[in-house]
Amino acid sequence: MDLAVVFDGATAAVMYVPTIFRASAIAILFLYGWALNVAGFDRFKLPFRKVLSLSSTGAQYDEIMSGVRVLLFVLMVCFTFFKVSIYYNYAAGEAISQVFFWLCLVGLCVFSTQKIFRSFRSFFWHRFRTFFTFSSVTFVDVLTADALTSMSKLLADMQIVVCAHVALFTFSYAPSTSCMHSLVGPTLASLPYAIRAVQCYKAFLDTKSTHNLINLGKYLSAFPVIWTSALKHQLAPLEGVALDKHDQHLQILWLYCVTINTLYSFFWDVLMDWGLARNPTTKYPLLRNDLLFGNPLYYYCAIFMDLALRLCWSLKLSSHLQSRASGLAFVFLFEVLEVFRRFLWNFFRVEWQCIQTKMVVVSADDRQASSVAKN
Repeated sequence: MDLAVVFDGATAAVMYVPTIFRASAIAILFLYGWALNVAGFDRFKLPFRKVLSLSSTGAQYDEIMSGVRVLLFVLMVCFTFFKVSIYYNYAAGEAISQVFFWLCLVGLCVFSTQKIFRSFRSFFWHRFRTFFTFSSVTFVDVLTADALTSMSKLLADMQIVVCAHVALFTFSYAPSTSCMHSLVGPTLASLPYAIRAVQCYKAFLDTKSTHNLINLGKYLSAFPVIWTSALKHQLAPLEGVALDKHDQHLQILWLYCVTINTLYSFFWDVLMDWGLARNPTTKYPLLRNDLLFGNPLYYYCAIFMDLALRLCWSLKLSSHLQSRASGLAFVFLFEVLEVFRRFLWNFFRVEWQCIQTKMVVVSADDRQASSVAKN
């Protein structure tokens, strides 16, 4: 089977789904991943609610899944109306279906009495306050901001959502390019990394631990990736047109930035966020003595998959695919893969936090490794 043909079909499917619906589907998938995280934490009896400063009845799998089902139902109803509008060539219906979905989403988050949405309102307000008032950084703030970095593309797409609303109220029914600005997307995409960078600096001021400054460097390394990518998008030549020297230099700069950020982030994931590959005397190489999930294969697979998913951007360099398939399908695929990577990352990050905070029984070697991480 010709892989390029497969991507052509995928591109055709993705291109005709409005950004509003694609972004919403990714967000719902993200919530579903968190529900599976919660189920896994409970399955292995990790005290994650205590680590995240939640109530003993908070973050229940059934409650999260009820929210996922409601959101998915609303999405499917609105998307069906959108497809019917296309079939009958009803342009106003296409725009109304998209705006109506977001009005329903906002209505649920702001006014719904369902527990999952009430909890979301409270959680959102507390995170908003800590993010923008320079309050003391807690683990739940870190975990939330890290999750937002995985959704930076969704934040960048908010510009398109706003323009879709503007188009409806101006009776143009299609987002106008005059509504968009080339700086808004990368600025919104940079916001989660800026929040985490500020958190790292605040943690450094509170603890004087230099590892917070090293972590700060990791998030700062994302800015050149975002902005060189945005510049590449603005200066992108037509398909089949050779790159001039200016574009070639920008391409090389982008590759350097992506490589540094990817490897920086991967090694930090393994060494600091998961507490692995620190102790050379462990029973299993590259792991640690305390494996709360039991099977060491879980950890080896997680390390490999984290690296593979961090490097999946290299698919963009496959010219034989790019010549026939739009990058839009790749972008959507990368978003889905990033949701999966974050789902995987959450398990081992929360596990290591439980060990660091001594909420589970750990070996002497890992207590020492946890002490080093804090100093």
